[in-house]
Amino acid sequence: MTPTLLNNRYKIIQALATGGFGHTFLAEDSYLPSRRRCVIKQLIPVTNNPQVYPLVQGRFQREAAILEKLGEANHQIPKLYAYFEEGGQFYLVEEWIEGQTLVDKVEAEGSLSDRAVQHLLLDILPVLDFIHKQGIIHRDVKPDNIILRQRDG
Repeated sequence: MTPTLLNNRYKIIQALATGGFGHTFLAEDSYLPSRRRCVIKQLIPVTNNPQVYPLVQGRFQREAAILEKLGEANHQIPKLYAYFEEGGQFYLVEEWIEGQTLVDKVEAEGSLSDRAVQHLLLDILPVLDFIHKQGIIHRDVKPDNIILRQRDG
């Protein structure tokens, strides 16, 4: 069970997804006048072994630093706003991308045309190339993680 207020700042609005590595929530930042929406990713360690905790903590900090660097350098990658630990859990706070996942688009509209797939690949492949040039492998490229931004597609 995740509290409704994380880090005394982020108010959970709704659960978005659950996966093998954790949970994702839509939240709002109660510290900002705009109450900016953001995504909270709760990472669940694969073990509760206290001896492994410092290793997990170090890896979490490195991953947060990588996410910050990537999001600042490429406008198609969500920005990292914050990261923190609370109650033995690790959390990332990222930019909320308003839009539709590729899965949702296909479910709503049916299969994409060859031209639409080509256009999508031309938009996505440079981002993956950028990430790869940073020495990083994404490891979770899938239609659920491809968001077609509402304001510009």
